[in-house]
Amino acid sequence: MTARPDRAPFAVGPAVATALTLGLALGFAWWNPAQNRWPAFALILALGLDAAARIVARAVRRRTGVQTEIRGVPSPMLALGNAMGIGAGVVAVASALRPDLFPLLASALAGLVAMGACARLALARMVVAIEAAEREAAEAKKAEKRGEGTGR
Repeated sequence: MTARPDRAPFAVGPAVATALTLGLALGFAWWNPAQNRWPAFALILALGLDAAARIVARAVRRRTGVQTEIRGVPSPMLALGNAMGIGAGVVAVASALRPDLFPLLASALAGLVAMGACARLALARMVVAIEAAEREAAEAKKAEKRGEGTGR
């Protein structure tokens, strides 16, 4: 993890992917509420969790200077967390061809998005904990050096 000051403060990609996924969920819930209401609701909740996780990760990055974005990890959970638009596109195309599959596909996408958000939150938590431990160790070292100079 490295600091990336050249990064734009607001990433357009995740915002567009979230908007597309939200539109997909709302569209299918409106089209067939009896079948699609709960899977669409799960997808909307996962999007909310993902947005909250991105806000927390951004706050941690501002506070610590450490990049908390997950990249290059070979995992479908984390890949969809960062490329949600692709997942939404796949669900949209598959659901357009077979509308009866939307509940299954939306539930799977909701689970993947939520797991990616939880992984992002866990990473942010680890960065904060490591930074606090490093700061505490540095303060202890300073206190120890001050104590050496007094003959203690």
